[in-house]
Amino acid sequence: MSARISWGTLKSIIVLLILSSCNPTIDTDGPTKAQYKAKVKADDSTIEMIQRVKAAGTAIKAQEARYILNQKKVDHFEKQLDEMEVGADRNLVLYDYGIELLRAGHTDKAIEVFTNFHDFFTDKIFLDKQKTLTEFKTQLGVSYLRKAEQENCLLNHNNESCIIPISKKAQHINREGSTKAIEFLEACLEVNPFDYEIQYLLNIAYMTLGGYPDQVPEEFLIPADYFETNNFSKFSDVAMDLGVDVNEMSGGICLDDFNGDGFLDMMVSSWGFEDQIRYFENDTQGGFTDKTAETGLVGVTGGLNLKHADYNNDGFLDFIILRGAWLENQGKVPNSLIRNNGDGTFTDVTIEAGLYSERPTQTAIWADFNLDGWIDIFIANESTDKGLNTCELFLSNTDGTFTEMGKTAGLTETGFFKGVDAGDLNNDGYPDLYLSNFSGKNLLYLNAGSKNDISFQLASDSAGVADPVESFSTWIFDYNNDGFEDIFVSGYSNAEKSPANIFMANIRNPYDPRLEDHRPRLYRNNGDGTFTNIAKASGIGEPLTTMGCNYGDLDNDGFLDFYAATGDPSFLSIVPNKMYRNQGGETFEDVTFSGGFGHIQKGHAVGFADLDMDGDQDIYAVMGGAYEGDNFQNVLFENPIGNQNSWINIRLEGSTSNRSAIGAKVIATVTEERNTRKIYHTVGSGASFGGNSLLAELGLGKAKQIDQLEVIWPNPIRSVSTFTSLAVNQVIKIKEGEENPVPLPLSPLKFQKMDHQHH
Repeated sequence: MSARISWGTLKSIIVLLILSSCNPTIDTDGPTKAQYKAKVKADDSTIEMIQRVKAAGTAIKAQEARYILNQKKVDHFEKQLDEMEVGADRNLVLYDYGIELLRAGHTDKAIEVFTNFHDFFTDKIFLDKQKTLTEFKTQLGVSYLRKAEQENCLLNHNNESCIIPISKKAQHINREGSTKAIEFLEACLEVNPFDYEIQYLLNIAYMTLGGYPDQVPEEFLIPADYFETNNFSKFSDVAMDLGVDVNEMSGGICLDDFNGDGFLDMMVSSWGFEDQIRYFENDTQGGFTDKTAETGLVGVTGGLNLKHADYNNDGFLDFIILRGAWLENQGKVPNSLIRNNGDGTFTDVTIEAGLYSERPTQTAIWADFNLDGWIDIFIANESTDKGLNTCELFLSNTDGTFTEMGKTAGLTETGFFKGVDAGDLNNDGYPDLYLSNFSGKNLLYLNAGSKNDISFQLASDSAGVADPVESFSTWIFDYNNDGFEDIFVSGYSNAEKSPANIFMANIRNPYDPRLEDHRPRLYRNNGDGTFTNIAKASGIGEPLTTMGCNYGDLDNDGFLDFYAATGDPSFLSIVPNKMYRNQGGETFEDVTFSGGFGHIQKGHAVGFADLDMDGDQDIYAVMGGAYEGDNFQNVLFENPIGNQNSWINIRLEGSTSNRSAIGAKVIATVTEERNTRKIYHTVGSGASFGGNSLLAELGLGKAKQIDQLEVIWPNPIRSVSTFTSLAVNQVIKIKEGEENPVPLPLSPLKFQKMDHQHH
């Protein structure tokens, strides 16, 4: 619906006109980076990988790289401008320079550049003048809105910042940014009244000043009833209170017990090449302590996504850092396998483990694909016309090392893969693979099931899981508790339709067929090798431009809910993250706004976990975008629901199965008001872009006890541990082969505001 001028046309116009403008100086105060003085020296192998990652990052040609290295691009343009004579060619560079200034976080300087262009062209006569001025007004509107965010949501951050509809607490104190943004956005809409991106931003700008809905021109208004809330409980962001509100770019999260004390910790990444991995240890008193300096990981940086598992069966959780995403043929940045040494320190063992690779990726999944009792890893890489990067299947050699077997196992298809998950979709005991492809059909690989000769078969189109085109996040879960795993896969934005455009188009006409490719798919497993998309029928037909995501049980009713974190790199793409509550395995209810989940900053990795061990799941989400200047504080939504329903947390430990029990299926049979039902849970970290706890956290509804608990272990004979008449509302450990569960003495915590000693 946008009539915005193309960059090619704009360039040709700028060439025809001369703008005499000085080259502005730049403040170098971009997003703050955490500085750590290492208390524990990194191991030699860690130092070697730090150097390799740094060398790979340094080798990237910033001007050819998508999204990243914005400050390097600014520096390049400054040098170029200093060497150029005033004239048309310089103007082309100057405009690109303004765009990159905004992306690098130098918003005031970007505004200066765009203002100079706008003012210069205002009194000139030329073809396409109106479109050209509208383009400058658009850049100024977006820049001023980002300035408003920086001066308010970032510098005056509180736990309701940037959550829509904007509350009084979150309204902007410094009003200049949004006031100026409104001026330019309304001027744009005078020319292009059907520009949905600008309509959307105008609503947001008015919200920040308390002017929504009354002051928004009626023809551009998001109807207030869109934000109508139901009676779902309001969650509160406590990340700032706990000192875990990392303020960087997009990245990954692992929520789990890294130090073996039973309580859940956090490993957090940001994808910038200088962005330090952070480790926050649960202090068991209701807070978290930043132990990064004591881990031996100081200097380990980057990573758009993290995935954790106990790869060497030593009882301590390890993790992999995934790098190189979006960089195409420049994405030769190695991933890092980080071993947990069991003493609070970690070591990069990528090379010695045989996992070294230089292919661009943001997605991988741990699973025991051949059921030999050792976890393997599948890494889905990104291919484009600039280079093919086959996917990799690293099978464990059962000694802490791996051998790459992707091609041998039949995993030969290439694509621009943005998500992957593993799950036993045909109930034969062996984990299958589902890949979401941003450049073609999504793929389902069925595991042929053999310990010694592993092979995968590509499912035929009749499986019915190839859509949507340009998909992104995905996961496998049993949403309706019928014993068959189902598939969720989300759409995304593209060059023609941005998240804001899609959001407003859906509000104006929710039946618009042009939105079809951007709608998520919920593929119900029919149990016969085919799947049926029931997304619209189940209430999740609204387009979701999902990046990070994950699922869990918000209200402990035994049915899995999910959080879709949305956006894309553009500063126009500040659309709300969405939360959907599963209603009895039949439909999903949108509880985004009643639950306080509608954060409009870029949503990346998401994790569900019972961080305070009180029986309900909290949600951690990594915020911040792709550009260096698009930093934002991560959020931790504390679950306020409490124990209105019953629950049980189970730490599983394999013996013939992999020790972290990934792939184990837990089946709880419960009785509620004389009705008996089964609740299914598969151990894993959840969705393709996020990191749930491997602790099996089951909601049990109104059950007074668990009548029967079965654990089907991920080994070739699918051995089953069965327990009867288990008490609810407790934390237990179940070890494969042992007769009785062991209660774990983990008392509920009450989140405490951070004191200076924790900081």
